[in-house]
Amino acid sequence: MKMIKLKDTVTINTTFKILAEDLAFFENELRAVYDVVDLKIITDTEKLYTEDSHFKKLVKAKKEATKQCELYINRHNG
Repeated sequence: MKMIKLKDTVTINTTFKILAEDLAFFENELRAVYDVVDLKIITDTEKLYTEDSHFKKLVKAKKEATKQCELYINRHNG
């Protein structure tokens, strides 16, 4: 991974848990200060994950694919 300079614009991805009633205010504040590329509500899949073995396999496969993509990007993206 190349070194980030303090003046570089970087893209980050993070996950927050907030009350639904605060969502509109939170999104508006983020968009007022930052160039928001994507903001989406993530469905709670905890029950599905614990009760559905096929879904659990899909999550595991997605996690591994994401890891491999990140490794590839880090090796080949200057």
